[in-house]
Amino acid sequence: MCTFIFILAASIIFQLTVADPIIELPNGKIRGRHGETSQGNTYYAFEKVPYAAPPIGNLRFMAPQPPESWDGIRDTIGRDVSCYQQSANGDYESEDCLFANIFTTILPDDDQNGTALPVMFFMHGGGYVGGSSMWEEPENLLDHGVLLVTINYRLGPFGFISTQDEVIPGNNGLKDQQRAIQWTHDNIHLFGGDPNKITILGQSAGSSSVTYQLLNRGIEGLIVGGICESGTYLSAWSYQRRAREIAFATAALMNDTFLTNNNSQDLLEYLQSVPAKDLDEASDRYHDRETSQDLELSQGFYWAPVVEVKNKDAFMTRKMYSLLKAGNFIRVPILIGINSEEMLFINRNADNLKATMGVYDEHPDWLVPNDMLITDPDKLTEMGLAIKDLYTGGEPLADHLGDGVRFYSDNSFTRSVIKYADISSQFTPTYFYEFSYDGEIGGNDIEYEGAEHVAHNEELNYLFGNTDYHQYSEADQLTQQRLMKIWTDFAKYQLEPNSGTF
Repeated sequence: MCTFIFILAASIIFQLTVADPIIELPNGKIRGRHGETSQGNTYYAFEKVPYAAPPIGNLRFMAPQPPESWDGIRDTIGRDVSCYQQSANGDYESEDCLFANIFTTILPDDDQNGTALPVMFFMHGGGYVGGSSMWEEPENLLDHGVLLVTINYRLGPFGFISTQDEVIPGNNGLKDQQRAIQWTHDNIHLFGGDPNKITILGQSAGSSSVTYQLLNRGIEGLIVGGICESGTYLSAWSYQRRAREIAFATAALMNDTFLTNNNSQDLLEYLQSVPAKDLDEASDRYHDRETSQDLELSQGFYWAPVVEVKNKDAFMTRKMYSLLKAGNFIRVPILIGINSEEMLFINRNADNLKATMGVYDEHPDWLVPNDMLITDPDKLTEMGLAIKDLYTGGEPLADHLGDGVRFYSDNSFTRSVIKYADISSQFTPTYFYEFSYDGEIGGNDIEYEGAEHVAHNEELNYLFGNTDYHQYSEADQLTQQRLMKIWTDFAKYQLEPNSGTF
């Protein structure tokens, strides 16, 4: 493994009061704030710190560029900006959204005997069409001897549109993440972090993003481990299959000339000229129209990473599975796993779930995963009925909603995560978990017979909640402490969970 060492000639200036910490980055000075951890310790927060230039104008759909410099002191307080995303329509949405948030309990001028904190670099989920760094709270995590970085990255068409050629190659959201990892490695020592001890982690699409980042040699030597919570690039929702078709169909909702105009350069120039909100709304309309006809799209397939054509800024030009099978990825220790009933989280309404399962009963061929590569209609139906038999004994899924949730969970998360872990373990230390503790902290009150435990996202409440956990049961508190220790110890040591140090 090749390790890159970066030496920055940047000075550090600190305010003497904890209320107003100031740091000098290579691009200019920033002013943060201080807060209090769950155990009453002081921490410092620097929020909305730009890690890249605003991707606006001619930079829309382009790879991220280095951040611009500024004069004076930039206030980096408050997380009130998200990238444009599906069905949000909030005042907080902006194209100027490529920010990092840094939370630390020490600064380099503190009397810490030269101690630098291991870094946990978190990427949010949301199916590559939603999510934000606004929601992860640091108050509990910071009591465990780590530094936390969270980021925004471009979503939906802004981050993942692709014409499948050199005009708009795609994967700009992944390139944003890579840029943010590089920025963190180059600058985190200014915040008391150890640039040689960065662990990248994420949940759902953020988890899938961790596995994508491990395919790109651009961050080799910059990270020491990865934590994947419920997602990999093998997950069916994690890659686009019809990228060019979707790009032109979305544009055609704003300009019907693209029903017949198939020129990529014309598409780029037009989409760079329209207001961001118009493109965001067209993306929503495309989703609403297509998901009524295609259940695959309901999982978010329509904006996601792609295999690019070769280009100067390419993130990935070869198929993911072949790279994984060959061990052609950055080999660092991995902690990876699932929650026991992932798909409870989008099936709150029993009537809607029953209707969806009814559609599968009418079209059993739709139960067959695409990666089984079955094209013959009769064989598809035969396989679909075999899959239904596995879950319900051949009875209607609409009469067994818990089994329907289990099918959804296996097809969307469990199967792909286990497959990734199995192959990864042949090349690098890989530790698998299943989180099945059904506690109040998780916040899930949905259950169906046969699917009664832990939904997608629940583990985040054990890691990033800013609540007083003492209000919960002893079992909840113990589970929260154990989960926090496993995650933070992995970031510190990257060792086997059963070892004495871990």
